[in-house]
Amino acid sequence: MNACNDSFLKEEWDASVINAIHSGISASDALTIFFKGVRHAGERHEDVIQLLNTLDLYDINDKNRHILNLLSVKNKSEYEETLMTRKNAKDAKRSAERFLSYVKETLKV
Repeated sequence: MNACNDSFLKEEWDASVINAIHSGISASDALTIFFKGVRHAGERHEDVIQLLNTLDLYDINDKNRHILNLLSVKNKSEYEETLMTRKNAKDAKRSAERFLSYVKETLKV
């Protein structure tokens, strides 16, 4: 999240959003690797939700919305010509922070 925070402070909205997205993806990988010994490797990032739901963790369904929020802007931020705004960066940063906080609490790190 440091890269996301640094980019946000520098008002580099595209970089901030992309860093938040990758932070969320890495955090979801940490959960699935820790509990299942696997990480999602499918073509669609959104399919990670199915894997996360198999973890039988408290509130995982509620926390999945943070990952979905991040993934909903992934293509737009990485592949389209549209530039990200401060609001996009703020929303992505918040979703990543909330999910990462949940993962740290769950993994006791």
